[in-house]
Amino acid sequence: MDRNDEWEWVQIPNGEWAAVANYIDHKLPEYNSNPLIQALPTMFSPREFARRVAKLPQFHPQERELEPHYRFHCIERLSRYFDPQNRSVELQQQICVLIMEGYLGRNLLKPDYARRSRQIYQAIEAGDGNNLENYVDVPTSASSLTLIGPSGIGKTTNLINILNLYPQVIIHPDYSVYQLVWLKVDCPHAGSLKGLCTDIFLAADRLLGTNYFKKFGSKGNSEDYMLAQVAQLAHTQHLGVLIIDEMQNLAKAKRGRDELLNFLVKMDNIIGVPVIRIATNEAFPIFRENFRNARRAIGKAGVVWNRMLKEREWEQFLIGIWHYQWTNKFVPITEKINEKQTINEEINEAFYYESQGIIDIAIKLYKMVQWRAISLRSEEITVELIHRVAEEGLQIVKPMLDAIRSGKKESMEKYGDIDLLDTTEYRNQCLAELKSKELEEIRKLAQNQQRKGNVSATLSHVILKLMELDVEPALAKECADKVVASKDEDTDIPSLVKEAYILALQGAKVKENQTKSSKRKTKSKPKYQDNDIRLLVENAKKDKKPAYVYLESAGIIKNPVQDFIKTV
Repeated sequence: MDRNDEWEWVQIPNGEWAAVANYIDHKLPEYNSNPLIQALPTMFSPREFARRVAKLPQFHPQERELEPHYRFHCIERLSRYFDPQNRSVELQQQICVLIMEGYLGRNLLKPDYARRSRQIYQAIEAGDGNNLENYVDVPTSASSLTLIGPSGIGKTTNLINILNLYPQVIIHPDYSVYQLVWLKVDCPHAGSLKGLCTDIFLAADRLLGTNYFKKFGSKGNSEDYMLAQVAQLAHTQHLGVLIIDEMQNLAKAKRGRDELLNFLVKMDNIIGVPVIRIATNEAFPIFRENFRNARRAIGKAGVVWNRMLKEREWEQFLIGIWHYQWTNKFVPITEKINEKQTINEEINEAFYYESQGIIDIAIKLYKMVQWRAISLRSEEITVELIHRVAEEGLQIVKPMLDAIRSGKKESMEKYGDIDLLDTTEYRNQCLAELKSKELEEIRKLAQNQQRKGNVSATLSHVILKLMELDVEPALAKECADKVVASKDEDTDIPSLVKEAYILALQGAKVKENQTKSSKRKTKSKPKYQDNDIRLLVENAKKDKKPAYVYLESAGIIKNPVQDFIKTV
């Protein structure tokens, strides 16, 4: 549990931090008469529980504009994503009842507590921990719980988030005792009872600063003696619940399986400590081998968790996590159809097919899809990309997922557990690809800049040479531009100058001819005097009349007929 202002905390010498007991009113008389129960946190409503355990990563839409390497770190936040579902609420309520009911029969204020202490001590004296029932006869109120389901669906994550609502250790100054609220260990691979005892001793020492392992964990001690000491530890340290994870390890144990299961049953039936067993589907064969073990292993409460069903909690989960998308192009998971928000069925189908509703795989696939979208520079999540990434990054779990897709019981039992999926290598591949592309772009940019610089230097050199050959500056630049642009970068400068000079000479001659032609076309008009014959003739042509009419009217010529008549 995080150390917060709700509790006063003290450091245990050589151990962890402990919360100082704060006795609260649980509103039920049987709970309020037991200080071990009164010191526990209040019973949370489903809404308050969800608020306390939810782990939603930080997210700001503007982070989508960050450089890719920053966004890779943002995407890693999804590893801590936890949004409680209905099954989480149900499990929390079961564990709350389990712990409180277990303490009812172990009230340190009642005579039965001291009586059980004496009886357990007798078992230790006899070194007979395998037969605790022969020594202890005080009634208990403890129960047990077994949670079974495929790996990756959140069993352990949910359990730890629930247990973290409780201080792991509570100190009771008024009674000079420590209360070990919960203790979690993994089931030994060989099914060894001595191995289980050793792990419990070490876990208690780490929390309480005790030396149980040094005193009782020696290989020279018998299994019976060590089991009796575990019972004494659980009793004197007021253990609220013992959690044994990875119970499927017993499936591979060659011997000791039944003895370990029997001892766990005695922990709740005789010592009064509730036991929670966590296992994957590989543990089912243990239960099928004989009914007695199955009944004892499952206990009074057996819970089987399966993957999320597509039409139920899956859509709620996908919509919740989809908000945390760091690609430049945000692709919504819902769309409005007929005034109703509907999930994008193509994306929904693709993600469910590739993850099969297993939370761990779905979260990791979502991370990998975003990494790949960024590394490809597409910056967009598509159905095709989802399938591509699954093909690339889910190879290690593909046989198990195929078995689940088949729906065949024998196929699923063949792959009873899903291997842990580590996305580190895939992330590094995407980062390497992104870095390679960025370096290539930088290289091309540098090459282009260098080429531009080389071209600019060559162009200046050619222009200067042309000007030294008396080519006008404007014409020199024009010819140099044409020649340099049409030639390879490695063409030598003398060749460029020669060709540009030829072009300049051609350009000068053309310009000279154009100038002469222009001069011919733009000759100035002659200046006419009054009654100038040339002007009169031009005006006659314009008016389309005989020239003599204008000449006659100007008095330049006379009518011959009239002149001859006068003369006669």
